[in-house]
Amino acid sequence: MPQNYTFPLTNLQSLIGGLTALDVPKLNIQSLDEAKAFARAYGFDPDNEKDNHRLWKYHRRAVTFIQTELLEEGESFPEALSDPNQLKDLNYLLIYASTQDQREDSLQRWACATLKVMHVLVHLDNDLFTHYNIEIQDQILKPYQSMIFKDPTTGIFLGSPNDPERVALKKFDIKPFKTSKSSVTKLLAKPEEVAFALLDKMGVRFVTKHLFDVFRVLRFLMDEHLVSFPHVISDQSNNTLYPMNLFYEVMEGLTKEQDLTSAELDELLDAKMQEAQGRAEFRQKLNTFSSKDYKFIKFITRSLVRVPLGEEGQEFTFFYPYEVQIVDYETYLKNLSGTASHEEYKKRQKRRARRRVLGLESSGSSSQV
Repeated sequence: MPQNYTFPLTNLQSLIGGLTALDVPKLNIQSLDEAKAFARAYGFDPDNEKDNHRLWKYHRRAVTFIQTELLEEGESFPEALSDPNQLKDLNYLLIYASTQDQREDSLQRWACATLKVMHVLVHLDNDLFTHYNIEIQDQILKPYQSMIFKDPTTGIFLGSPNDPERVALKKFDIKPFKTSKSSVTKLLAKPEEVAFALLDKMGVRFVTKHLFDVFRVLRFLMDEHLVSFPHVISDQSNNTLYPMNLFYEVMEGLTKEQDLTSAELDELLDAKMQEAQGRAEFRQKLNTFSSKDYKFIKFITRSLVRVPLGEEGQEFTFFYPYEVQIVDYETYLKNLSGTASHEEYKKRQKRRARRRVLGLESSGSSSQV
């Protein structure tokens, strides 16, 4: 038998070349039998009634997301693919996505768009957070909440009233748990993101009265063992607020006899920044959607979550990531406006998701599954 020299280029690129599933130009499925085999390898059996029902739910959610979140005025989703009565069999989506017709209004592009969103929804729905969100939230957030004290006269503090190291706060926020819509948009917008790497699904934010107190919060979290530094995901850390090298230079220049207030220390930190700005060492993780004006300290850490099982004494354990943000109040207010605002961030992210899903990449690449 002669040697077979034909290899599916895009499939190999996806396996070992770094091409994500959402960026594969098109599928190569020519029959319903091939489509069913592809679906089974993916994890669903189209001939299984429960699996088929689940897939149709993902189809409906994907179509709704595209229609409500990504389409602009005057654009419409072709009913041949959006209406189950017309599509009849979801396997046809895979066949449409394999055709050569990649014009902007082709069913191939719309089939690819639908499959992209369905893919993201499937992975989000099978994330640990979906099944254990109560246990995750309870075990990660309660230790933080137990350290927050509110006094009607003096305000909010991190630390109990008799703790000399307690830190005055302007705000303490539990980061809203990412809605499905927000998570889908993020995963569609960022090629490198996958559901299990969505590290900021939940988190906490401290807003201090002073810049110096930002570093005091960091120290408090470690001293009180709210954070275990070995569990920090180091390549996710950000510090665009104040350079650590200059902060240490100021601290090392002080003596114990200098009992300075946080406001006075802020003045020293500001003076050092003005004097040695050229030596400032910030830590910035590139985010194409964040404004260069957005300043904060952020890290991602993990906590061991324990879920009791049916058998006595048995439990299911896993590490789950969450985000910690710390910022001073003056910077917090600046972050609320202009290009640094969260609203503008989400707009940039949605524009990117739209281009990627609908095959409108500025680079001129074709529709992608």
